[in-house]
Amino acid sequence: MSDAAPSPSSATSSATSSATSAGEPRSLLMTVDPLGLAALMTYILVGGFLVFGFAWAISPAVRSQNASPCRPLKPEERTGEAPNFQVQDMQGNPVALSDFKGKFVVLNFWATWCEPCTTEWPQVHRLAERLADRDDVVVIAMSIDSDRDAIMPFLERMSLDETPALLLWDPKQEVHKAFGTKQIPDTYFIDESGQLTQAFINVRPWGTPDAIHCVDSLVGR
Repeated sequence: MSDAAPSPSSATSSATSSATSAGEPRSLLMTVDPLGLAALMTYILVGGFLVFGFAWAISPAVRSQNASPCRPLKPEERTGEAPNFQVQDMQGNPVALSDFKGKFVVLNFWATWCEPCTTEWPQVHRLAERLADRDDVVVIAMSIDSDRDAIMPFLERMSLDETPALLLWDPKQEVHKAFGTKQIPDTYFIDESGQLTQAFINVRPWGTPDAIHCVDSLVGR
């Protein structure tokens, strides 16, 4: 007959080949270095932890910068207690920063001879106007003119003599220097506990919705 059963030697060879093939994966797994595998897993875990830790550490700063309502106004961060001062109002009465403890203070330094201040003053007026009905925030416009008598005529010419901003005068022209001002106009934010929070160097659009939103976001925080 043409069909023949495999010889015993062929069957034995085939069985041996199959057994070898089936055993190969097991042999490969058994050759993996346990210490190397542990080192690899440790590397992956430590790397993941470091990446997560870095992201967690910087995320508050990133969120603060990106989400800050004051960002359009380009503030400079300030910390520490605001320098206390005692100056005068337009009637010559003494006024101190400590008088406003418990209120959020927007403090603007300006002068009648300062051309950028002339540009900014209507904006300061609008900000004070929009916040006039609130008792938790005060907008202070402090003149550093050498002559108090120059202040009201200047504002009258701009039709701002009835501004709701609190007009103060520094007869010694020293308060703005204590705040670190090198040029005017400058504006500083002081929180309810008397701590400096932000500074705005040069002219800002204080009468805009962005400015109102900025102040609103900080009051009572």
